[in-house]
Amino acid sequence: MWESPVTAHPQWNVAEDDILHADAEQVATLRSRLLADQLTVMSRASPRYGALLARVGSVDSARRRGSSAFDVLAELPLTTKADFLRDPESFRLRLGRDDSHEDRALAYLIYTTGTTSGDPAPLYVTTSDDWAYLLHARRCARMLGLGDQEVIANLFPLTPFPMGARIRADRTAAAIGASVVQGHTGRPHHIWPVHRRLDAAIDLMAAHRVTVLWGVAGFVRRLLVRAGERGVALPTVRWCFITGEATSAAGIADLNDRLGSVGAPHARVVNRYGSTEGWSLIPCGDGHGWHNPTPELMMLEVVDPETGATLPDGEVGHLALTHLRTRGTAFLRYVVGDVVAMSREICAGCGRTSERVVTPPVRRSHLLKVNGTLVNVDALADAVRGLRGVVEHRVVLEHRVAGDAMSGDHVVVELAPERGGDVESLMAATTETVRAVAHLTPTVRVVAADDIYAPIRDAKPRRVVDRRVRPD
Repeated sequence: MWESPVTAHPQWNVAEDDILHADAEQVATLRSRLLADQLTVMSRASPRYGALLARVGSVDSARRRGSSAFDVLAELPLTTKADFLRDPESFRLRLGRDDSHEDRALAYLIYTTGTTSGDPAPLYVTTSDDWAYLLHARRCARMLGLGDQEVIANLFPLTPFPMGARIRADRTAAAIGASVVQGHTGRPHHIWPVHRRLDAAIDLMAAHRVTVLWGVAGFVRRLLVRAGERGVALPTVRWCFITGEATSAAGIADLNDRLGSVGAPHARVVNRYGSTEGWSLIPCGDGHGWHNPTPELMMLEVVDPETGATLPDGEVGHLALTHLRTRGTAFLRYVVGDVVAMSREICAGCGRTSERVVTPPVRRSHLLKVNGTLVNVDALADAVRGLRGVVEHRVVLEHRVAGDAMSGDHVVVELAPERGGDVESLMAATTETVRAVAHLTPTVRVVAADDIYAPIRDAKPRRVVDRRVRPD
């Protein structure tokens, strides 16, 4: 049975959250035991990893050779999202009657987003996994300063495949004893009339005097834009948690302006970084990176995607996670899909020692070649969002001649301007911004906001659309 760090290692003699201030040797000692347990369980219960672990040898055999669980892990190949999507059921552990009830019992299912098949892959969450998330959520809340008096607005949409973020926002409220108000936006269903329109969700937020807005960054922004248009005040809001899409300093500044327009100028915008397969990393302060709040539950590494080697702190590579105590859908060396650098030095902002991502994550699929030049199209899209007067935006990559891959690439920026704004000036500013960021001259198109991102239809906005075809 897994035990808390304090019980398992009485020599620590510390409260549970003090693991975030423990030295590297203490954390490594704890993780070594937890990882050994996890690998042992997965060797017998994971269809995906069982054969791989059999080839590299058991933890016991590694110990006899003078190696550790970390050495066994390092011998495993990286797991990609494509691996998971091809056979998600193979990542679910098959536990037996000798395992505990809480390890075997299914608490709920969540699903990944962003797949092209139309059927996102399921992740199984057992009772013990849920309890682990409650611990994680409580620790995140402590790091941020949330208490049981909060009123959390869960602004994640109701989707046919339950989003991990929506369920986890509710579990956070449960973990800290806070109240939660459901926005229940999303695409209306022809049988089940349970969804709310954006205006109804805004009215609900105001009526319940919410203190926390929590949702996909693009949706939270749209909600604030609409509330400002209607003159609805949200003066009790003191936190704005955003996730689900890359948001730069300019994007956060824009959200701060929007919060000021609805009577919440002192609300703090927190850009949480996480994934459905993993959990949230939390920023302790501006510019200090995103901490792993539960290093006893999840281990991070930055890897070279070609060789699988773990890179030293400070080097840029692909972020990979390993579960240390998961009994539902479990991953080892799972490449999340973002390019980052990491540090284990004591944080200058908060003094914590837990590993943290110290560079803004860049989605690797959004580092694209345009006319032979590598362009960070996420940064390009975010620069456009920072322009005053933009309600919605999207970067579209096309061929100069539709369907002709040899005709060269062309960048189109689609904009939805604010009502009553100077459209011509905004279009000119957009052109200059794209030239400055990417050294490209775009075509700027003005379209309706819902043509770019319709909260009633889309779970999250797509800021980059690549419509180019590839030559055979």
